[in-house]
Amino acid sequence: MNNKIYGSMMIFGPIVAMVSWIAFFPDNTGLNASEELAKIVESGKNSAVIGGYLATLATASMILGIYFLAKSVNTDKSISSNLAEIGGLLILLTFPVLVGLQGVHLAALDAADKVDAGLAQGILEGTRGFDVALSIIMGISWIILGTALTMKKKFYTVISAIFAIAGVFAILDGFSELEIFAIIGWMGGFLSMVIMGILTVINKE
Repeated sequence: MNNKIYGSMMIFGPIVAMVSWIAFFPDNTGLNASEELAKIVESGKNSAVIGGYLATLATASMILGIYFLAKSVNTDKSISSNLAEIGGLLILLTFPVLVGLQGVHLAALDAADKVDAGLAQGILEGTRGFDVALSIIMGISWIILGTALTMKKKFYTVISAIFAIAGVFAILDGFSELEIFAIIGWMGGFLSMVIMGILTVINKE
């Protein structure tokens, strides 16, 4: 795939995903399923629909952009190329889960409206296990791909190394309530993606 296309996907995806999550998805930190459902209902169905569609498009773009980046550096039989291939496949594994999670709020609202609040709360509670699994798999993929890019001396090495380090904190965020892990892990990882996307787009190769 053309580097400008997947580079643009790496820029668009993280930025739009973060904006969607902040603007349309209520913060559920420290809330139980009942309290989270109340916040979703308060935000309204329009917010869930708009946020769900935007976040789905953005996360799909982000994951595919990273996958094609990994594929582009898998050019030989070196260890770094093998790591890039593994990292790319792992990030691709997160595609159905991450994309599917973006519609959870809408599914919960529909369940609360058409069935009962208990089912809606069950949907929200069930997704929390997926969040932890997603943090682990995505974090591992970032570590492996970041290591591969660092070994390839791509993106000034520093950005690639930061991407790998962000993966460590993303994994820790799945097991800890400390906000610092989420900030360093997810914000660091997404910012690294955007910078790598920009560098990929302006690359004349």
